[in-house]
Amino acid sequence: MKSIIKSLAALTLAAAAGLSATAQELRSSYFMETSNFRHQMNPALLDSAGYVGIPFLGNINIGTTGNFGLKNFVYDLTPGMPGYGNGNTLTTFMNPGVDKNKFLDELHDNTRLGLYLNYNLFSVAFRAFGGTNLIELNLRSNTNVNLPKGLFELMKETGSQEQYSLTDIGLRTQNYAEIALGHSHKINDKWKVGAKMKFLVGLAYADIQSERLDLTMRNDHWAVNGDIRGTMAFGKMPFEHEDASKNDPRTGRPRISGFGDYSFSMPGFGLAFDLGATYKVLPDLTLSAALTDLGFIAWKNVNKASSAGQWEFDGFQNEIHVDGDNGEKIGDQFEKIGDDLEELFSIYDDGTGKETKALAATLNIGAEYTLPVYRKLRFGFLYTSRFAGIHSWHQGMLSANIRPAKWFEFNLNGALSSTGGSWGMVADFHAKHFNFFIGTDRWIGKLAKQGIPLNHMNTNINMGFTCPL
Repeated sequence: MKSIIKSLAALTLAAAAGLSATAQELRSSYFMETSNFRHQMNPALLDSAGYVGIPFLGNINIGTTGNFGLKNFVYDLTPGMPGYGNGNTLTTFMNPGVDKNKFLDELHDNTRLGLYLNYNLFSVAFRAFGGTNLIELNLRSNTNVNLPKGLFELMKETGSQEQYSLTDIGLRTQNYAEIALGHSHKINDKWKVGAKMKFLVGLAYADIQSERLDLTMRNDHWAVNGDIRGTMAFGKMPFEHEDASKNDPRTGRPRISGFGDYSFSMPGFGLAFDLGATYKVLPDLTLSAALTDLGFIAWKNVNKASSAGQWEFDGFQNEIHVDGDNGEKIGDQFEKIGDDLEELFSIYDDGTGKETKALAATLNIGAEYTLPVYRKLRFGFLYTSRFAGIHSWHQGMLSANIRPAKWFEFNLNGALSSTGGSWGMVADFHAKHFNFFIGTDRWIGKLAKQGIPLNHMNTNINMGFTCPL
């Protein structure tokens, strides 16, 4: 099995082995009257009429967020570049024929990638207890990667500087199932409140972070001074180790090479809450706010690893990552980059234990205005902030919603976020006994022939079927 660090590199640099999803809720639907699942952003917005989600098809949201695209790391082979003319057409940024300044100038201070999934297995909302109630079962996945620009400077221009200081390197993934019980209640003509209690079953978890990593050139190697720590829970799946010659010279701990055989278990259990409210300031102006995913998962059978103090790194040995004489494909080239990064981010086994980790909570604040001269048209502004340490994310979105007929509603919006600009839209067909919606928060844009976004990773798709009650 590939090493953990190699997998991190492949996930971030290639971004091709698992585009899952982004921003778990369809924020474009926040102000849509026909949206059955906007309660996932604010439980006070639970549909007062009730509905039943078609099992496994009620709500499917998949996508990515990121401030880079495939073109930042993959280049066309052109005449004069090493590897040109052997039948292959692509190379990585590590090819000497790729201009260093061009590559680095197009990167942000931090390269960020988010993969998210929200998959509704079952959902029903019904009237009772003086309000609207909800029972639903979801599968959710959150994965975030953050790599500083300095890491790519080190990789691309090795030898041009004698010192590098890398900060805020991290990967975090949380994967779990949630059983949610919700209730929304109209207090009066102005106030409506809502809340959810969610029971969580943890399926897989990993958190690898390095707050600092300092490299100093000494003769023919790098002296590394840093602090890397990782916790991972993937069922009962122990670490595999390198041979004893690569043990930590200070403590004798074995160096990790990957994972052993998988044995199924549910390694985590937790609890979370969603809280929300809406307030009608004026007949045509409504304010709303919510905090979601306030909770935690307690993980057992957690594999722990670290590498703190000083160690040596021989540098990037695979200097030319091109389609060479052996006919290496682009995936093989990224594999070589992963081999080098594995040496840099050496981590050692600290045994197993337990960990309690908070979910990444989300704040939503909205304002909605109905146009008095044409009340079928409404405008909204939504601010979203996701709290997740170095993986935190913020967005402001302006939207226009029109419902020219009871059976149809359409939204168009534009947004600015920590990963750049985007625009989205949603169409919702709301018949008497059937509701279908399809939309996106981030329009996909131009794709490479491999199906990967060329310019940026801000893309998603959301669709679902429900039956109104």
